[in-house]
Amino acid sequence: MCERAVFVLDVSGSMAGAKCETLHLETVRFINNIGDNNHVGIVLFNSKAWSVHPVIKITSQTVRNNLVAAVPTTGGGLTDIRAGIMEALAAFSRAKVKVYCLAIGVSADPNLEKLSADTGGLVYDVSRTDPESREMMARVMEAAMKEVITSKEMAEVVTHTVVNEVVVINGNTYETRVPIEADIGRNTQIQIRSEAIKDIDVDITGPSGVVYSTTGGGQIAKRLDLKECRLYLESTESGLWTIKLTKQISSAVRAHLVFESNPTRAQAIELQVFLRPSKDHSPPIIACRLCKGDEPIVGAIVTATVDRPGGTQTDHQLNLFHNEGYYYAYYTDYSGAGRYNVSVQAVNDGNNTTHRGTPTGAFRRQLVANSFQVKADSMPTQPPPGDHFNQLRLNNEIGYRTNPQTGTATPGPAAGGPTPAPAPRRVPLLSDQMKALKNKLSANYIRTKRAVDGLQVSQKADLVNKLSAFERFFSSVRETTEGEIDGYQRQLDDVNEQVRLRRQT
Repeated sequence: MCERAVFVLDVSGSMAGAKCETLHLETVRFINNIGDNNHVGIVLFNSKAWSVHPVIKITSQTVRNNLVAAVPTTGGGLTDIRAGIMEALAAFSRAKVKVYCLAIGVSADPNLEKLSADTGGLVYDVSRTDPESREMMARVMEAAMKEVITSKEMAEVVTHTVVNEVVVINGNTYETRVPIEADIGRNTQIQIRSEAIKDIDVDITGPSGVVYSTTGGGQIAKRLDLKECRLYLESTESGLWTIKLTKQISSAVRAHLVFESNPTRAQAIELQVFLRPSKDHSPPIIACRLCKGDEPIVGAIVTATVDRPGGTQTDHQLNLFHNEGYYYAYYTDYSGAGRYNVSVQAVNDGNNTTHRGTPTGAFRRQLVANSFQVKADSMPTQPPPGDHFNQLRLNNEIGYRTNPQTGTATPGPAAGGPTPAPAPRRVPLLSDQMKALKNKLSANYIRTKRAVDGLQVSQKADLVNKLSAFERFFSSVRETTEGEIDGYQRQLDDVNEQVRLRRQT
């Protein structure tokens, strides 16, 4: 079963500027990264709604290019979200759907929660929408869009997000170390996204000293059209990885850094997040579960970062613990009515973090979750007495829920009930045969790219464009075929021949 997704994009006057530009970029990134054989359509709305691209099966780069061309960059007029939803439902015919909403700006429709809950979806919120916050906007948009990427009918594993954060390069460089434990390290993707990506050099160093770079050998390629760099590794060393970002301009630069990896073993440390809005005189609850398999990870440091209405951000320790592996806190740091978007980071603390009584070693998990809504300026500030959280667990009001089968929808949570964060994204494993062939193609690609980089600027522009499709192919973890790999090799052969001829001129 393949995923069917219809983008319902607001092109009214309220989306002008940075909001529309960032939404355009994230939608284009989605279309470039979603696997073949999925179905995508695009609906626009302002005071009316219309389909600019019917739902179509992605079978080639030409189809992707046509979808990208239909994504708007500007808009105008009034806003009627109901018209957009009705147009999208018509595109799905009689299929059941799930609606995932991006609430962009403080004036977003307050009824989005009901719309998403009634279909089993979620609401993500982007409160701050000024041009300086594009990477923050993109981070939340990307998290929401991942929810509509599902795997096809093949072996599946959970994708673990180790890092997902926006960093600021104030000095010349920004450097961070990322622990990768032995339980993960397959099909690793490291992504750096920024409005200033052309002015950022990236160096990624593995535990044994192997360096991947956007300069020198050029193992990391830049996509200026998508404003990102991406490194894909089928097998990743365990230990501390160093990511260094160096800017070539004097002003401060923001970058969105994502480090994701699949498990190498049956079980790896997993982070799940659950939000429960205020109900029955209880403040909202931010909870997460940290586990390996179904067994809890004990003693970790778990921090929730909350983006509040108006653009302010606060950090909160989830310092209450439930014996099933839940870390939680009652949220009372209100800044008025509106939506509060949540992300959570979990790390170990030396030898204090354990699984089955044994130290876990260094690890890190980070997840951008959805939002909860505060409907009044005056809210409860005192946690309820007794074993309130345990009662919620016993009543199944806090807990992990998996996504329903593709093409169906399950009833949303009861009004005021918990809003589960998305289940971890699942992706297919490559077969051993295709991995070997893809590794060989990757080595050939690097040699070809170095040859192209050695040409004069005037000689290589069209050849760089011809190689751009390879980056998406290598970053994909979907299964492939010998025929597809042969097709890419023929493209490399053609580029190599062009390099030989141009060197002779």
